[in-house]
Amino acid sequence: MVKERKNEPEDGKKQEKESDLKKFLKKRSFIYLMCAVAFVVIVVPDMIAPSDLEKSLVENLETDEQNIAWNIVKSYQGPDNSGYNLYDTIILQIENAYPNENILGHRDTIIEISALNMEEKVGNGIYQVNFSFETYDDNRDYVWQVNIQTNEIFPINDGAKKMTNIVEFYD
Repeated sequence: MVKERKNEPEDGKKQEKESDLKKFLKKRSFIYLMCAVAFVVIVVPDMIAPSDLEKSLVENLETDEQNIAWNIVKSYQGPDNSGYNLYDTIILQIENAYPNENILGHRDTIIEISALNMEEKVGNGIYQVNFSFETYDDNRDYVWQVNIQTNEIFPINDGAKKMTNIVEFYD
């Protein structure tokens, strides 16, 4: 009689069937790889890029005391120590002055921060903090004197007085 031939390997091992999922993934693995590469190339750089404000910000702060003076001005929230801080208020006022454009992202926008030790003129622990905002059509300067020992700030010019009043009275 004739033996039926089975589709078994001669060594007696059963041939493993490949799962449908593995077949599906093998056929499309190149497409998935290309999608992952495109995501990394297109989306990820935007996620790690510096913000518009960081691009235009120039800090001329060399010592720890100058950084402390700037941080006191930046985080000032008025006498009740609640509400908006001074830095966010300035940025908000600047953005409101240019409602139809991203002024902080504009290539001609420069924000410069500096702090000068006024020890010789005024007294020990007093710094003058300058916040300068320059665009293609406007220049604004905000100047405060900061006592880094008592964390007090005193506005020097009209722009600084206006921003300080907004923080103190319009929270």
